[in-house]
Amino acid sequence: MPGWIALAALLTLLCTAFLLVCVFAAGQPGTAGLWDVAMIDGYSALFALFQMFFLTGRPLDRPQYEGKFFLRLHEYTAYLILLLVIAHVIGSVWAEPLLWRDIWPPVLPVMQTGVFASLLLVILAVVSQPRWKLAVFCNARIFRYCHYGLAAALLCATGLHAWQADFRMAAPALTFSLIGMSVLTLAVPLLVQALPVQGRRGEKRLRNTAGLAIPVVVTLGCIGLLVPILCAVWLDR
Repeated sequence: MPGWIALAALLTLLCTAFLLVCVFAAGQPGTAGLWDVAMIDGYSALFALFQMFFLTGRPLDRPQYEGKFFLRLHEYTAYLILLLVIAHVIGSVWAEPLLWRDIWPPVLPVMQTGVFASLLLVILAVVSQPRWKLAVFCNARIFRYCHYGLAAALLCATGLHAWQADFRMAAPALTFSLIGMSVLTLAVPLLVQALPVQGRRGEKRLRNTAGLAIPVVVTLGCIGLLVPILCAVWLDR
């Protein structure tokens, strides 16, 4: 099986399991179709954000693809998170138009953390562009540290937003699980960075594989948008 297909299948399995646990573990009934879809879209964005701390753009042993594949995978996943956040916000406001009063200006704590996380996401997406890296950061090392710091703040703000929203998170086990996953996720890039880079003799990475990141992210996006719909249909049956 080609490496990108195996990676897409793994992300599909993990994302589906994550969403099913978030939606059904608390045993709460559904509220309204569009509202449920919008809220679960937020969990899809959270999973994609978790994934970016594991697939940081650094080449992995498997699949044996060139470094550009992993960089593009990281970059395109960021665009996917933007799409999922847009779907989350538009769906929420569409389902409850009065919510706009709480978003702008943000008067509730849950909205303040949501707006703050959205601003951090936009900032990260902009300053990570190649044309802005040299203008904002002096070198790659400074960029790497600042990028991780902003991403860590984004993950914390997103997790806090999810906890404050309290959408299907009533069970204490889910809250502690979310905290544990966040701590583990924040530690992964630091642990990976501390590991020595070990080259494999006799194995060459496949060239011209950067484009294979597109179907992987598209697959994850389809799961992130389709599973919330199916879950909402099941809850509102």
